[in-house]
Amino acid sequence: MPPCAYVDGDLLIVKAVYFFFFSGMACVAPYMSIYMRHLGLLPSQTGVITATKNFTSAFIKPLLGSIADKTGRHKTVAILTVLTASALHFSLLFVPPVPSSSGPQTTQLERAKTQSWFSLTFWLVFWITFTSHGAQWSATSQVEAATYLITKKKDGSTYGQQRLWGSVGYGLLSLLSGVAMDTFTKSTLPDNPGNKTDYSVTFYMFLAFMLVSSGCLLVLDDWSTGPSVSFLKGMGSLLSQIHLVIFLFAVLLLGAQDGAGDTFMYWHLKDLGASQTVIGTNMFVRTVAEVPLFFVSGWFIDKIGHVWALQLSFLTFALNFLGYSFIRNPWWAVLIDVIHGYQAVTWTAATSYASMSAQGDLQAVAQGIVSATFYGLGYGVGNLVSGPVFHRYGAVVLFRSLTVFCLIGFFLFYLLYRCFGKKENPTDPGTDRGEDTVPMLVSDEDMPKPDAFLHGGSITTGAGETLGSLRLVRPQFEQPGNEIEQFSS
Repeated sequence: MPPCAYVDGDLLIVKAVYFFFFSGMACVAPYMSIYMRHLGLLPSQTGVITATKNFTSAFIKPLLGSIADKTGRHKTVAILTVLTASALHFSLLFVPPVPSSSGPQTTQLERAKTQSWFSLTFWLVFWITFTSHGAQWSATSQVEAATYLITKKKDGSTYGQQRLWGSVGYGLLSLLSGVAMDTFTKSTLPDNPGNKTDYSVTFYMFLAFMLVSSGCLLVLDDWSTGPSVSFLKGMGSLLSQIHLVIFLFAVLLLGAQDGAGDTFMYWHLKDLGASQTVIGTNMFVRTVAEVPLFFVSGWFIDKIGHVWALQLSFLTFALNFLGYSFIRNPWWAVLIDVIHGYQAVTWTAATSYASMSAQGDLQAVAQGIVSATFYGLGYGVGNLVSGPVFHRYGAVVLFRSLTVFCLIGFFLFYLLYRCFGKKENPTDPGTDRGEDTVPMLVSDEDMPKPDAFLHGGSITTGAGETLGSLRLVRPQFEQPGNEIEQFSS
């Protein structure tokens, strides 16, 4: 049999979608906070813009997911959201920088004294990111829903084995785009005042990868399951599960921490003198570290359970932030961010837990809620709080505060789950599972005593289906040869 006969076409295209989509996002997403700095915006303004776009995506993602579920046209909705959001995101390249009243050699520090919250630059960036961010990432939620629907039909296939290709693309292109910016800037702008980075090359790379990703979505078999329930009814059904609400609360806390770290970690590295190559290498290492963990994430979660997998996320984040607070050379962040690879387990645990808690026709809504909670509400809260802290107290105070916050989140989630969610959670080891126990046909109080007789009678299911008749006879072990009549159909 030829080797290509072993290749599953559906899963191959899913891998391609993840690879090209995250490759495109890697060209701009890691650099957005420092691109805003490049345009002349302040840390507090960057925090407000980032928080607002994430809050908006908290509503856009589940809303678009519900539209896909309600209409049954998941593929069409995913393609349109990618194309629309990519066009808007690409337009950020043409936003003019904040004009300086002190001449071309004005530093960031000098601009801060005259910067206005009503500048054209601020509002253009604000509205473009406001409208594009949620749509951009909602397509990922829909593809993740499709991945779970497809892999459930494929024996031996897991979500992590598909999603790891997104990390491969993200890590590879974050490195290449960083090198490209440094190379392009040095080769074309040797007399550049202030050594400003030219970001145009990465925006064009971003657009190219997004178009290829849309093409892959176009050839992917439609994963629609048909029209389903309304958005509010579906969300109400999902959020009526207390254990899922507690799990989403932990996802929210982790999103707040990750959002604060992602936005201002690169700003901190820039303050330490990092080049675009250093930042690209950092992102390459942190995402490539996710690849093996995505591959084994399903096995790992089966061993320790979804809840413990998520709890360990708080500890890995704490180690990351503590390390950031001590570095003085930006290259040390590359070594520290190996720990960040654990986020592969974090995300697999969050999405798979939501998938198991949702009915088949609510998969897109469930994934939208998880993504909106982490990248929307979580990132929004994290950026809204961390922006002023970074601006007023600096990076060291911010990252050590986040370390303490991670430890508080670890114990808070542990207590909430143990007190309110454990009995309802059907997914983790150590929890009573209905499918793992043999159902009792007769209750304990109705069980006959050891020396009792029961003549006649029948056994039926809860639906009234007759399984057979039962006749018990007193066992007489002291007389060999006696036989016990048990079941007769």
